[in-house]
Amino acid sequence: MTTMEERVSRLEGAYEQVDRRLGELTEAVNALRSDMDAKFDALRRDVNNKFNTLIVVMATAAVGVAGALIAMAFRL
Repeated sequence: MTTMEERVSRLEGAYEQVDRRLGELTEAVNALRSDMDAKFDALRRDVNNKFNTLIVVMATAAVGVAGALIAMAFRL
């Protein structure tokens, strides 16, 4: 039969192991969060770049349409 001290010692060891594993899990979650933040930042930059390109193309098209309308108006 085990003594009370042995039981307490075994429980302390188990708690230390759980504490260590929770610490490792916390580190893994923080690393995952950091990785996700970096990927979302890259995605946000990519979307912003594409949006800016779209604005430039639309503005160019609008200038072209306005120029064509003005040209047609002066030919009448």
